[in-house]
Amino acid sequence: MNKETTPPLFDVLISPRWADQDSMGHINHVQYFRYLEEARVQWMTNTGFGMSGSGELSGMIVAAAGLNFRKEWHHDKPLRVRAWSVHIGNSSFRLLQSLYSEDGGELVAEGEITLVCIDAKHRPIPIADSERAQLQKCLLVQ
Repeated sequence: MNKETTPPLFDVLISPRWADQDSMGHINHVQYFRYLEEARVQWMTNTGFGMSGSGELSGMIVAAAGLNFRKEWHHDKPLRVRAWSVHIGNSSFRLLQSLYSEDGGELVAEGEITLVCIDAKHRPIPIADSERAQLQKCLLVQ
């Protein structure tokens, strides 16, 4: 399956802020990581992914993150953040995260992030069955 036929795990619209620009007038590279984080947090909040029964985050850490920049962007144009699963392990999973123009027609940046589920002592724990099912629905077969 590919991105055109596989539904994204999430699809979130982000509005870059004036202060996100650098001295060259385009969005500073570090801001893209913040946009991706904001979209992931919205997804987890809206779906309960990674939350315990009490609604609190049970534990997830970023083990690796990378991003390839394809096009410069400016503060007055919204960005669409989409993500798909690309690997589901025992306690970790990788997402392909993409930032597009609002209409989804222009790829602005794309990269992978590895997230690990952890317990209170920061030891890896298995991905819950319900969360694994969510990830499986949006898995890109590479």
